[in-house]
Amino acid sequence: MGQQEYDNFKRLIKEWLDSHPDEYADFVEEMNDKKFKGFFNIFNTAVRLVPKYKEAARKRIGDDRNPDFEELENVLLQSDLAEKIVNEFHTPNKRSIVPAMLAWLYYGRSYECMVEQGEELTKKKDIPTLYKWLVSGMVKFIIRKSIANGMRTKEDWQVFRKQQKAIEENTLVEWAIEEDEDMDEEETDMLQEEQPKTAGRKADTRTLPELLIERHDILIERIGTRLKTHATETDIARLFIALVEYRFMRKCPIKTFRNALHEQFNEQEIVHERGIQKAYKNLISPLGNSKKLVKDIGEDHEAIEELKAYLSN
Repeated sequence: MGQQEYDNFKRLIKEWLDSHPDEYADFVEEMNDKKFKGFFNIFNTAVRLVPKYKEAARKRIGDDRNPDFEELENVLLQSDLAEKIVNEFHTPNKRSIVPAMLAWLYYGRSYECMVEQGEELTKKKDIPTLYKWLVSGMVKFIIRKSIANGMRTKEDWQVFRKQQKAIEENTLVEWAIEEDEDMDEEETDMLQEEQPKTAGRKADTRTLPELLIERHDILIERIGTRLKTHATETDIARLFIALVEYRFMRKCPIKTFRNALHEQFNEQEIVHERGIQKAYKNLISPLGNSKKLVKDIGEDHEAIEELKAYLSN
């Protein structure tokens, strides 16, 4: 698939997403379901499209205590699975989950959700060994491929693991503080913002083109257009999250991002970084006793997903 075909395919997926909000919402709900209905639907779809995958998995089970899943990955890679999925998107039957699955993969929190569900699934005692092996292989495949295709980095998965560990150990506050330190070494505490910088520490003065990973001209134009109508602290914090999560921009301190916007769009009034930092911290905070973060629920989630779609079109 060439770049033009790929861009057109993404456009078609976005059009499907916009015209099937209820169907997409049902799919996302299933993917977050503790009974793993969505996860099994994806697995069963893969098996339906590539029957040899399940057969190959059965052969790997037995007395082999050090399974090598390379053979299983090769079955998927050599089966033209991607082409089969694209074909089914264009000619889906009423029961096909492929359109919703692709919309979720392109515009949702798909990789992390699949890994979370996979880990939970392997812990269940009533799951057959075959499924546990297949799931563990699938989790490995998801992580490796997300890194290979540039959608996630090794560092992203390390941060994800730290967050999951914090949830399990009920140390989310400690994790949030540590994450903030990683994101912005110069400003671990906003109350210390006004203090002189440590001698010898060089300020991060990267420009917006330097922060962006690709599509610089297109993204700069769209960011500028967006800021004309969405320039509050929360708007810019959501923009920061959307750019980083969709891998359009390198991770950087909020202050660096704010200053880059100010320099790039000098005719636009950009709010102070302190307000953006507060909005960002609120968005990445857990909602009550839930394992979900504020940014992944309700209005904020919808706004961030809409931003990703706007930036990627």
